[in-house]
Amino acid sequence: MPRIISGQFTTAYDDTGAGAPVILLHCSSSARSQWRELGETLAADFHVMAPDLLGYGDSGKWRGDAGDLIRAEAAAGRALLATANAPLHLVGHSYGAATALRFASQYPGVLKSLTLIEPVSGWLLTGNEHRDAYTELKSVADGFRGAFRAGDAETGVRQYVDYWSGPGAWDAMAKGLRTYVLATAEKTHHEFAALFDPVNAAASLDRIQAPVLLLHGAETRAPTLRILKILEAGLSNARMAAIPGAGHMSPITHRKLVNAEIVRHIKAHAD
Repeated sequence: MPRIISGQFTTAYDDTGAGAPVILLHCSSSARSQWRELGETLAADFHVMAPDLLGYGDSGKWRGDAGDLIRAEAAAGRALLATANAPLHLVGHSYGAATALRFASQYPGVLKSLTLIEPVSGWLLTGNEHRDAYTELKSVADGFRGAFRAGDAETGVRQYVDYWSGPGAWDAMAKGLRTYVLATAEKTHHEFAALFDPVNAAASLDRIQAPVLLLHGAETRAPTLRILKILEAGLSNARMAAIPGAGHMSPITHRKLVNAEIVRHIKAHAD
């Protein structure tokens, strides 16, 4: 398994196929295996790199502070791109999509296309018109962080998993996956702080000129839909698409429909 070092952090990643690079960024409490089926499909035409984000899978632990977290994740993505030395297609889901958005704002000239699946970029929810969405999303983050700091990570994890996937989702989860989610809860704790850090809004959306697919589940939560609408209004070349019957976890629960939308978007902007 290849690894790359960016600053003081080591990122492990899957590396398959050949052609224009595609980087796939997974959500919180997940790993690069989230994208296995999509990666296999894309590898017929593209060079696919699917990293474990810091603190997950086989990548190194996060040992910094929340203020640097998403920028460090973006820098790791830039280091991956340097191995391919070509413009890329970037895909992210949830926390991975927030990281992808930061990457796109920070390195806009290297993008051929961008796919954002429900980015949880709480830093975009500023102003009175977004207060309800901000309060709802922040309460989920604060509930998780408070329980984690009190030494009761499972209560925090149950709250946030059930919020995104429906009541009872945590209890219904396979035991091995529950163990993994709890083992990575410390990293998630840092992520939930970084998602509301205004430092991540430093780079303006108007720097992103690449075509952007804004993808969401038709049954998703209001805050992420509000974030997507902010992005749709602020990006010059964006298109919104909904996955019927899906919620926030559509890349997992409705994988075939999501993958088809992503492949179509990437191939439409391959040249």
